[in-house]
Amino acid sequence: MATWSRILSLRALAAVLLVLAFASSTWAIPLQAMYEAAPAQDGYDRYLVLETGVVYTGGLLIGATWDDDRQEFLRAEAGLDVMIEGRGAILDLQRQQICISFCDNRLDLEDCIIINGGVRYRGDYRPDEDLMPQGSVRYCTFWRPHDYAVRLQGVGTGVTLERNIVVDAVDTGLDYIIWSGEEGPHLPTGIAFGISVQVGTVGFPDPRDNWTFFNDPEPNLDPLYQFCFL
Repeated sequence: MATWSRILSLRALAAVLLVLAFASSTWAIPLQAMYEAAPAQDGYDRYLVLETGVVYTGGLLIGATWDDDRQEFLRAEAGLDVMIEGRGAILDLQRQQICISFCDNRLDLEDCIIINGGVRYRGDYRPDEDLMPQGSVRYCTFWRPHDYAVRLQGVGTGVTLERNIVVDAVDTGLDYIIWSGEEGPHLPTGIAFGISVQVGTVGFPDPRDNWTFFNDPEPNLDPLYQFCFL
């Protein structure tokens, strides 16, 4: 465990140095453009291969959104199976998210440095329709993610969180309820991994050897800031 912690610390330091080196870059590629141009490959509908150290900006939405006024799902396009192979790329999400929602597809993400945002899986358990995405987040470094590094809402089984580093998750206020878009009184942010409280219905994800750190000693000592049921 000590050796693994040392390796993680070195990876975190390397990630921070990369972020500082490229943060002032005026040349960046929209992540949405990479998504739209990505080919089908290895069983995925879109397979994004990013470049080491290159900055990609903005968020990404895969699947449907919920319109509370109409009481229906709005689908810009059908959900797709997506792989993002980062290869050490820097994803500046600019306070947005990489989100897969309300579909039976999967999102796999690996080897990325993610700043100013986070990853979300949103789903809904319905006996007559599968609206629960699956996927994995592996070997990613999150530097000051807004809200959460990874947030699971109505999703659990089939999601793997493996050997990720999360540094200083940012408290931005209360998270929103996915059906109404309103703030939830029991949904704090600034947590590394927010897990769906509905584990009895949606199941539990598979976390493996993740590492979290806060420069503020108070949240760093509180396990609820690392993994929390919301």
